Amino acid sequence: MKKIIALIVALITLLSLASFSACSKDNDGKITVYAPDGAPALSIARLLNDKTLLDGKFDYNIVTATTINAYITGENPIADIAIIPVNAGVKMLGDGSMYKMLGTVTNGNLFILKKQNGEDISSTSDLSKLIGKTVGVINLNNVPGLTFKAILNDNQIPFTTLSDTGEVDATKVNLKGLTAGTEVVPNSTCDYFIAPEPAVTTKINMTNGKILLSGSLQALYGDGNGYPQAIVVAKNSVISSNKDLINEFINSFADNKAWLLDENTSAQTIVNAVTNSFLKDDTAPTFTASNLNKTVIINSAISFTSAQNAKQAVLDYMQKINAISNNSFGTPLDAFFYQ
Repeated sequence: MKKIIALIVALITLLSLASFSACSKDNDGKITVYAPDGAPALSIARLLNDKTLLDGKFDYNIVTATTINAYITGENPIADIAIIPVNAGVKMLGDGSMYKMLGTVTNGNLFILKKQNGEDISSTSDLSKLIGKTVGVINLNNVPGLTFKAILNDNQIPFTTLSDTGEVDATKVNLKGLTAGTEVVPNSTCDYFIAPEPAVTTKINMTNGKILLSGSLQALYGDGNGYPQAIVVAKNSVISSNKDLINEFINSFADNKAWLLDENTSAQTIVNAVTNSFLKDDTAPTFTASNLNKTVIINSAISFTSAQNAKQAVLDYMQKINAISNNSFGTPLDAFFYQ
């Protein structure tokens, strides 16, 4: 009987070890990193290009922007580290109980485009020129729209969302939601557009002067140095058990920025790094070798600022967008900011 019991215990042990091994093989025990396509993906492109960096201890996954929140939700979120929009991060994780913000990684890639005969909106004093005009905003209900509304609100410029009838209010800036850059066209009913890179440079280059750069939301916001757009967060449990690795990951952002801007780093190399890291093969990346260049990279405002140094900027930004949003995103607690 003792032999039978011993055999059963041995079998259970072997099965448990096999099960653990199978689970570990999913990412080989590595720290999982999830980032949305676009500028956030660019912020870690050097690591995507050479996965042996940081001793090969990180597993990188690029996903579509619309699905990134799924990887930081639930009782046991999939992502150990994630790059997410600041408003989503604060709303979902701002109490600091599950994740901490390591820092900001992008500082605004939104610009104002005008039609051929439009005026420049290069300073806050020019914003009044938009009154009575229609401004099409790609993603009106998220960071692009929220940021533009915050800028208008800070400068006492009245605005409204264009009604279904399309009737323009001559006393206000009329905002119209757009779904994609394909709606930024010279024959649009919109007078101006708010769009991100690379759509901005692509439209300017392909319309032969019919769509032109009018201004920058980064220059119009606050002191003109941009705003916290995307942040990187890490699980508390991962931070506590891998503090040195987490700090190495944080320090890698400076090297990544230099690598992106290095003339020896081709657009194709960057695009391949992002494309090859997509979680699903059937996803088309935002950037291609034809629409990515150093100007687009610079306009993507990729730069890391530590959580403590970015804390006040995040608090200020959240206060501004909460003031104009129908759905308050809340205010992050001190526990949310990594030290």
